[in-house]
Amino acid sequence: MYKIAIIGLGPRGISVFDRIIAYARNDASATPLELYLFDSKEFGPGCHTTDQADHLLVNTVACQMTQFSDDTVRGAGPLLYGPSFADWLISKNSALGKGTDAKIEIDRNGYYSRALFGDYLRWGFEYLKKMAPPHLTIYLHNYAGVDNLQWDKQRWQVAYDGCNFPADFVYLTTGHARKVLSNSEKKLTGQVDAARQRNPRLQLVLEPYPIRNATSSVMAGDTVAIEGMGLTSFDLIAQLTQGRGGKFESAGKLQPAGRLRYRPSGQEPRILLYSRSGLPLTARAVNQKGVFGQYKPKFLTFTKLEELRAQADGGQLDFEKQIIPLLWADMQFAYCFAWLHAKRDKIAALMFSNEFLAADSAHARQVLVDRHVDKREQLTWDKLVDPVPPLALKSRRQFDDWLRGHMWKDVEHALQGNLDSPLKSACDVLRDVRDVVRAAIDFGGLYEHSHRWVLSEFLPIMNRLAVGPPKERIAQLLALMDAGTVRADFGPGARCELDESGASFVVNGYWDGDSERANVLVRGRASLPGPMEDKSPLMRQLVEHGIVRPFMNGQFHPGGITVDRNMNVVAKDGTAQTTLWALGTLVEGCKFYTFVLPRPGANSTTMVDAGRAVGRMFDAIAERNMRLQMAQEELQGVHEDEPVETAVAPPSLSAVPTPAPMAAAPLGFEAAAPARVRRLETDPANCPAFSRS
Repeated sequence: MYKIAIIGLGPRGISVFDRIIAYARNDASATPLELYLFDSKEFGPGCHTTDQADHLLVNTVACQMTQFSDDTVRGAGPLLYGPSFADWLISKNSALGKGTDAKIEIDRNGYYSRALFGDYLRWGFEYLKKMAPPHLTIYLHNYAGVDNLQWDKQRWQVAYDGCNFPADFVYLTTGHARKVLSNSEKKLTGQVDAARQRNPRLQLVLEPYPIRNATSSVMAGDTVAIEGMGLTSFDLIAQLTQGRGGKFESAGKLQPAGRLRYRPSGQEPRILLYSRSGLPLTARAVNQKGVFGQYKPKFLTFTKLEELRAQADGGQLDFEKQIIPLLWADMQFAYCFAWLHAKRDKIAALMFSNEFLAADSAHARQVLVDRHVDKREQLTWDKLVDPVPPLALKSRRQFDDWLRGHMWKDVEHALQGNLDSPLKSACDVLRDVRDVVRAAIDFGGLYEHSHRWVLSEFLPIMNRLAVGPPKERIAQLLALMDAGTVRADFGPGARCELDESGASFVVNGYWDGDSERANVLVRGRASLPGPMEDKSPLMRQLVEHGIVRPFMNGQFHPGGITVDRNMNVVAKDGTAQTTLWALGTLVEGCKFYTFVLPRPGANSTTMVDAGRAVGRMFDAIAERNMRLQMAQEELQGVHEDEPVETAVAPPSLSAVPTPAPMAAAPLGFEAAAPARVRRLETDPANCPAFSRS
């Protein structure tokens, strides 16, 4: 009997759960297993909680989201098929029956609510649970959080609700965490508290999620400054407008298709939107690639990456100098193909493609582009990074005019689609080649200075160009700006500070003297704290006991804890703990972009990482079983040679040599309960295999 614990049952935990069930179903030895699942909330949804408002949307089309493996997933173990989010929606909708009022038309390329996706994840957990084989017993714990995890020289002890649960193998998949306030944040909080005596409506919100909590005390008549123009800010804006009864409607036949008008409810605050770039994320284009369509890189390939690493001193790369030129070549290729296809025909686009691929340098490729694409319509990296023209910065009014035009052009490009629009086709390359980008960055694959540059410069650009909201969100923001509900014309480099004497926040724009006051400041970005800033008791204990260590690339800590390539957690002393794994946002830093959900037909990194970790566990179980069998056979042979039969108790596996730090296999544990799935009662005395702490 082996005991396994998964701590955290959001999407990453479900991926591990999926792999354990898949491997267990294919285990010919049918080794008895007990699986303990720990989460403080419902199993499955994670941050996609099912009680969120319907106006809070996921930013990926339904057909490109899944929680299951498919035939493209390699190296993750046995396949276990399940429906994508879109397939599940269609099946759920069909089950309502004909004539049912609740039945709606499902758009496979539509954007649905986060709560509905959470429903899918919750259903996915139940679906997987039903497929568990008889030799796998599952215990459910979801009424409290895990407080501690310690190694007792034999096995792990999971501290939960006053009990210690022993486990031979543990997976940490705790997901998004709360952040401990920094010294500057503590200072600002104290200043706001003091200034609130003069202005009772003064509020500082440093953690925007859950959205309803962050905005619950905001009243009509307040002025809310939102720092950031990313996905979190779009959630906040939706909550403060649609969430308060405001309505979007068509702007009318005289306006371009897709243009909206906002009808306020009167309950909205005034919103000031600002960021370092002064630009909102760009819109996701209409999906023309279907479920499995992806741009296949021609320049930034895994093979090229291996060549560069083999040539590099120490194997590390410079992202700006070595990766960006290859990435840009792929983006140029996609842009020019779409442009020529639209302006001429497909044959012209194909002929250009052959010449572009045959060009032996960046200069030769640019000469080719100059010959085929109108100079005025060419795409440049500099224009993507900083699209604001100098004239737009002459005054706030000029910037406001330019920004509105820029945002509407973005909507028009998005309406063309991610294949037909040259711009969106090029930007979508950033999303489609993300696995190669990951491979360049993961596990300290970049020089320290380059890693810093990626997170401070490249990542915001990538997010703005390729990871934006649905196009409707940009149209809605424009409508809110037209209605005067939102002001977003502060320009690049805008900042907000507390005016203690005036007991208010002041947003200062790009232009001297351009500022506006607010009584509420919300930091519009989700926390991704490293282990030293993680607020959870579990992480504090893991750090204190040296079970985890922050990931470092030289002197740079990009975030997360250290794991090896098998996802085993590396301890403070540098030892890879072969019975402890971590996946997901816990390792964001050691790995790159860990919060992306699996995509059908894309050999999902999420499933591959989970499969590798679980595969290692089942290899270890098989090896232990073999050693135990050999020891028992050897012992049996000794007794057969003895002249007198003697009853011999079976040896404990702890007597069999086991390489550290692997736990000894637990013999003598209580037998699995007859029922395969058991929800433990609040009284731990009712639970098998526990010890009181």
